[in-house]
Amino acid sequence: MNERMTSKIKYILLALVLILLSIAILATGWDIISNILHPKHGRWIGNLQLYQWTVVGIVIFYICERFLKENLRWFETFTHELTHTLVAILFLRRIHSFEASNDSGQIMTSGNKRTLVFVDLAPYCLPIYTYILLAFRAICYPPFLWCIDIILGVSIAFHINTFKNQTGNYQTDINKRPLYFSYTYITTALLFNLCVVTVSYWSTKNVFTAIWYVCKGIGTHLFIW
Repeated sequence: MNERMTSKIKYILLALVLILLSIAILATGWDIISNILHPKHGRWIGNLQLYQWTVVGIVIFYICERFLKENLRWFETFTHELTHTLVAILFLRRIHSFEASNDSGQIMTSGNKRTLVFVDLAPYCLPIYTYILLAFRAICYPPFLWCIDIILGVSIAFHINTFKNQTGNYQTDINKRPLYFSYTYITTALLFNLCVVTVSYWSTKNVFTAIWYVCKGIGTHLFIW
């Protein structure tokens, strides 16, 4: 069996594993929605109110976006490369250069090639500002949570806008591997992040315990199957 065929089989198997994982995440997401809409205590409308200020932040972003297009485009590129960089550092890769402009950007790294997939695809599925703000939210004084939640809404809308503007088959980060694998990976990661962000707002949770809650839910569904 030649190297090309081996690589093709590897990506097919990995994509199948990711699809199975995505199904488990969707099942966990359904549990999360059920907990919000059918609470054991209180009314469902009270649960939805947890997200009201975040919705305000999303609206604020899209109102301001039309006035900030040029600077926003540069910031999207900067964020793209920054996400590459942070994930590269997380996987102990060495950073050699970092560039970002309105039209293009790149970073140069070296290290274990097996970690490159996480670095390459991170900007399309990791909302770094949202996670940073959720970490601050975990230690924020309760009367000021609404302020953090508005900024969180802005960050979520920004990442959605960035995803829309930067995701496509033309991206070398995506097309250097089979497209079906790259998009399956991105979809799986986005579903996971959506579940974590949603649970992070619950009064009994924060972003750290939310990650564990979601992972435990995924593990439970995989075990049941």
